[in-house]
Amino acid sequence: MKTKLAFMTLGLLLVCLLTTASERKSSLTLKGKSALSISGQSLTDLGQYVISTSDEVLELAGEKVKTYELNYSNGDSPVLIGVKKTKKCMNFIVHTDNFEVEYICNKHVFGVKRIGKEYQTVASDVINEMMNNEQFYKQRVITQNPKTEEELLSLIACYFPSLIKPSYLAEF
Repeated sequence: MKTKLAFMTLGLLLVCLLTTASERKSSLTLKGKSALSISGQSLTDLGQYVISTSDEVLELAGEKVKTYELNYSNGDSPVLIGVKKTKKCMNFIVHTDNFEVEYICNKHVFGVKRIGKEYQTVASDVINEMMNNEQFYKQRVITQNPKTEEELLSLIACYFPSLIKPSYLAEF
């Protein structure tokens, strides 16, 4: 069963990365700033995604961090992703109006974890109500070889919708 799950996860990862690679747009220059734009297929009900540099900046534990905006073709509101650099990798704080998680690099592993208290702005009971716990545990390790920032953002765009219970996806 674990082998089958691992192959399914790797297959989803490969399809997502190949889709992203084929649909990726080049970096744009806006007002002297380098703006990132990545697009691909999420393989979920939310459809295609576009990730771009956000004008809105997230503040995490008193520090302003680089922020991206993730939009889905079948979604109503953007998802903000704050990037917190660490000594060995990057942590990504994924934030909506009523849901938050953290994707982290830890010992050459990239996966999801519950948001740290220092970054949390949404009540834990609200997050717990919306969280698809089965998917949460499946995403604790998404890849064992963290990639570039763009590739990690694409993985988040593909995997994040699965963390939300289907009954709540309509709110996105």
